[in-house]
Amino acid sequence: MVDPITATLGALSLGVDAASVYHQRKTAVPDGGVDEIGGVKEFWAAHRQDTLNTGSYVTVEGTLSLYAPMIFGDPRLIKQRHFEFRDALSTRAPTSIDALVSISSGQPVVRLEPMKGVYYAGLYEGIGRNSIPVFIDQSRLDSWRDRRTSAGKQVWDVALTGQLDDLPTEWDDFFSIFGLDQEAPEYAIYVQDDSVSNIEYRGETRFFEADVWAAYERDGDRGWMTRCPDFAERTEIRRSIDAIIDNLEAVDGPVELISQYDLVDRPLGTSPNIDQTATHVQEMSNRRVRENYIDEVSALIDRYT
Repeated sequence: MVDPITATLGALSLGVDAASVYHQRKTAVPDGGVDEIGGVKEFWAAHRQDTLNTGSYVTVEGTLSLYAPMIFGDPRLIKQRHFEFRDALSTRAPTSIDALVSISSGQPVVRLEPMKGVYYAGLYEGIGRNSIPVFIDQSRLDSWRDRRTSAGKQVWDVALTGQLDDLPTEWDDFFSIFGLDQEAPEYAIYVQDDSVSNIEYRGETRFFEADVWAAYERDGDRGWMTRCPDFAERTEIRRSIDAIIDNLEAVDGPVELISQYDLVDRPLGTSPNIDQTATHVQEMSNRRVRENYIDEVSALIDRYT
C-alpha cells in the first residue's frame, strides 16, 4: 500500500512542475486591458458567478508568499469538504490519513524550490484557505525581492497583476484525492516577464495565518504534526518550529523526518528522504504509476470513512 502522504506530495509536485512548463508559453496581451478584481474573496466570488475570463490579465490584491497553498479553490467549498471528510473519518483510521484531513482544510502551506525558472506561490487574504495559486517568473520575483527593505521576509501585501489561465490537467489527479474531481478550481494566475504583469508592493503584511507541518515515520507508521503561526510575526514562526521539534523529540523510539513545510531552508532539519521533488515528479509523470497511487489512496480513504 502506497503511503498517502508520499502520494499526495508526489501529485502536488507533478502539478507544480506541469504549471511551471505551462508558464513558459508565449502570450499576447488582450485588447481588453487589465481586469481589476479586488481581493482574494472577490476573486472566488467571481469564480462562482463564472465571470472570470480565461486568458485575460487581472489585478488582485492580497498577501503574496512563497509559502504556497497545498490545496486551493473556492474557500467555502474547501471548508465544507474538509468538515465532511473530518466528520466521516473512522476513529480506527491510520495516523497517515491525518495528513490528508489537515491538507483538506486549506491551511497547510509548502515552500518549494523554483521549477524550470518558475516559483510556485500563493496570494492570500488573512488565512491559508483564502488562497489563489500563483506562478511567477523566478528572475522577476528575485529582482523584486532584492528591492525590498526586509529581504528576509516571505510575506508581502501587494497588488498582483498576471494572466488568468488554466491549470494543466495534471492537477486533476491531485484534486481527486480529496474528492474534488468535479469541483476543482480551473485557474491560476501566471506572472510572466512581460510588460503587463506586475507586483506592486503595498506594505508590510499585518496578519497571515497558515499551517506549518512535519511528516515523520516511527516504527513503519507515518505521522503528521502542525502548528498555525502568524507569518507576519517571525517570533511566532520560530515558536511553532521549536514546538514541532520538541514534539518530534518527545515521541518514543526513533523518529525519521519524511518531509516538511519548507523544502528550501528546511528549518526542521534534514533527512535522506527530504526534498524528493524530482523523484516525485518522475514517478508521477508515469500515468500508470500515478493512477495506481491515487487508486490506493482512494481505497484507503473509502475504508475508513
